[in-house]
Amino acid sequence: MAKVILENIYKSFPHRSGKATPSNRSSHLKKDEKPDRTSVLRSINLTIEDGEFMVLVGPSGCGKSTLLRLIAGLEELTAGNIWVGDRLVNALPPKERDIAMVFQNYALYPHLSVYDNIAFGLRRMGIDEGKTSIMQDILAQMSRKLPRKLRYLTEKEKAIDERVRKVAQLLQIELLLDRLPKQLSGGQKQRVALGRAISRNPQVFLMDEPLSNLDAKLRAQTRSQIVKLQRQLGVTTIYVTHDQTEAMTMGDRIAVMNGGEIQQLAKPLEIYNRPANRFVAEFIGSPPMNFLSVRVDSPITLTHSQFHLTIPDLWSQWVSSYQGRSLLLGIRPEHFAIATPSPHNLQVQVDLVEALGNETYIWVHPLEEPDFSLIARVPSDAQIHLGDRIWLSPMLDKIHLFDAQTDMAIWQE
Repeated sequence: MAKVILENIYKSFPHRSGKATPSNRSSHLKKDEKPDRTSVLRSINLTIEDGEFMVLVGPSGCGKSTLLRLIAGLEELTAGNIWVGDRLVNALPPKERDIAMVFQNYALYPHLSVYDNIAFGLRRMGIDEGKTSIMQDILAQMSRKLPRKLRYLTEKEKAIDERVRKVAQLLQIELLLDRLPKQLSGGQKQRVALGRAISRNPQVFLMDEPLSNLDAKLRAQTRSQIVKLQRQLGVTTIYVTHDQTEAMTMGDRIAVMNGGEIQQLAKPLEIYNRPANRFVAEFIGSPPMNFLSVRVDSPITLTHSQFHLTIPDLWSQWVSSYQGRSLLLGIRPEHFAIATPSPHNLQVQVDLVEALGNETYIWVHPLEEPDFSLIARVPSDAQIHLGDRIWLSPMLDKIHLFDAQTDMAIWQE
């Protein structure tokens, strides 16, 4: 087990011929970008504690998988340092970093059994169980295709066999050891891929969207299995996903990424309750947060064209500097309540009703803004129909406020 430290990581790629050139990109460059290269990671500073489950989450193209590949040694750093434990691993090849990686597509050898897929890495890295003669190695190699009971096992193979069976028992795949990957379900393949990583007993696990190929039910089951397994083994784990549900339920901490930068690093509930900017607020939470433009009329009064709010006094320390200016009011769908007519509430018309059984989501628009859509969650027994006009009230202790120019949460300013 080991701490992983990322110091000022940068990664860029040269432009492909026929793509963007300095002449057509120069006006869009950030200060740390070079005109002949595409920057995909900028100024990444992150410490993953020993035994921590860290989740990197963000949309496609944000750089999260590239960062994972840099840690694994599959990509070359442009700048910065990567520490695993007390070792600087920048110049080390992947096999010397003591890291195991689980890929999105499982990456199992199709011609090898489950047993041999798990044992493959152990045979490559070697296990110190005393010297074996050349003849013993030849006998072991020749008998590998025989039924397991007829194989000749060297001391090294006995040690490998013991570890493979221990991992198989841990993952509950003992009955699958003689099958080929094509004979396995998606969930079984994923457990074999996990087993191959676990068997090496690495200092760090890297997981690159390992559940994305599974159906919803199997994804939920495997998600809980991975969390339990990580806690049982205590291995430092870095997990990449674009699914905010996985991020919220699996990680000790979450690093939300966008545009090659970390937008916010915190525990799951802190990110949900105190998003650092509009992107984080929109990305974490499903359905996403609603945003309304409001004007600040006093340190605790916000005005919209169709309602006005008197917000809690604690906001005055940040809102007071925005007197007479606009802010973005953020309200999550679950923080609307059906209300009675009032100047403090918003009247809307229902455009769509999604009844999920345990809850209902409604898509609505303010009466004066037919092209502006909002989402609200209401109780499943609420009698709401398409075309209804209802009043919604935001829960004032759950609102979020963002600078209209920078998109930063005003408590960050």
